[in-house]
Amino acid sequence: MTERMKILGGLLLLLLTALLGVAAKTATLTRIDIRLDEHLTPMRDAVLTLGAKGATVAAQAAVGAVIAVVVPIGLWLLRRRRDALIAVSVMAGSLAVAFVAKISVAEHRPPQRLWVIPPDNKESFPSGHATVAAAVALLLFLLVRGRLRVLVAILGVLFALGVGLARVYLGVHYPVDVVGGYLVATGVSLVVVGFFDIPSIRRGLEDVGTPVSGRHHAGRASRVTAERR
Repeated sequence: MTERMKILGGLLLLLLTALLGVAAKTATLTRIDIRLDEHLTPMRDAVLTLGAKGATVAAQAAVGAVIAVVVPIGLWLLRRRRDALIAVSVMAGSLAVAFVAKISVAEHRPPQRLWVIPPDNKESFPSGHATVAAAVALLLFLLVRGRLRVLVAILGVLFALGVGLARVYLGVHYPVDVVGGYLVATGVSLVVVGFFDIPSIRRGLEDVGTPVSGRHHAGRASRVTAERR
């Protein structure tokens, strides 16, 4: 997939998020969402509730903010500068877009009778916790390379799905809110990766931190290679 296709695909997903936000406020979809939430109510027990609360803590906005700072710093020190910028852009961008969407859509939370815990704010769409969880899953896939990539990708997907289910189980989100969070993180990630895949930007980041003599040597070598051709 080219960088342009990634950016376009990401923007389309964000547009779909906006349309889903409009649909989320309709009476028909709200009734469907409430029924789905109510189906989970009989399944509640102490163990599942404890796990759902743990998933909520693990994917709260504060965790996303910490990841947006700590992970990029670590990657930058390891000279993975492009990855560092991708990490901060994906996490911070996802949080920012989710916040703007919440304020813009202003969807009400599910009825209070369904709550196991009080929600952290009044707005329901999209789920901030689902956004953070999906962004973490996507970052794992983007940053980890080699044989571990498939494993961390699977773990990331399970984490994101678990957090989304937990938020619906706790009665503080509709299923459509969780889907919206996933779309936000995926859309932002595609736009960010597509942007940093632009050849001129990629080359510029590769030059950052490279000694001037090294750049001259690389340039000379490329010229010699071109002349031989």
